[in-house]
Amino acid sequence: MYCAGAVYDYSGIALFYGGLIRGKNVLSMLTQVTVTFALVCILWVVYGYSLAFGEGNNFFGNINWLMLKNIELTAVMGSIYQYIHVAFQGSFACITVGLIVGALAERIRFSAVLIFVVVWLTLSYIPIAHMVWGGGLLASHGALDFAGGTVVHINAAIAGLVGAYLIGKRVGFGKEAFKPHNLPMVFTGTAILYIGWFGFNAGSAGTANEIAALAFVNTVVATAAAILG
Repeated sequence: MYCAGAVYDYSGIALFYGGLIRGKNVLSMLTQVTVTFALVCILWVVYGYSLAFGEGNNFFGNINWLMLKNIELTAVMGSIYQYIHVAFQGSFACITVGLIVGALAERIRFSAVLIFVVVWLTLSYIPIAHMVWGGGLLASHGALDFAGGTVVHINAAIAGLVGAYLIGKRVGFGKEAFKPHNLPMVFTGTAILYIGWFGFNAGSAGTANEIAALAFVNTVVATAAAILG
């Protein structure tokens, strides 16, 4: 259920960013978000999960779980079945890429997005996930990241900022108005993201316990405070 909520967020990202950009680029944005989601899913199964969560060095895990090889159906990771862990952590990787794609909206070609995703997932997301969540360098120094503050949000923010800076301004910037073409679409995407984020935050507890309940309530309160603020 938590995995479904996390994956559900991706459709929210597509609608949110699709509504914010100009109408002529909506299809391009929806396509980029959808295809990068599929691409990351495949890469995660092929090598991403193994390099992020396998035993290894300070930066990368080993290759024992390539293509999910050597994972038994009854294998457990923490308090959940390992295949659920694969899916849940894969949804984190997908959503992180989706956040970056939005930062590059109307600035980058589709083929370049696909190349970027492969390189960035391999050289940025996977090593940071291993360093924080996979027992790597940062974990050994006591780093804590309950639901992706470092691995997802800081990681995506830096990538989006650097990408936008290097690519430059959108064509026509300063000469024409860049108004959102569909605000109801933005609202719908935001609502979907809100629902899906319960899956990320509460689901990161790994089980239905008091920590999951606290994360759930904190998500409600934080969102309400942000709306009123």
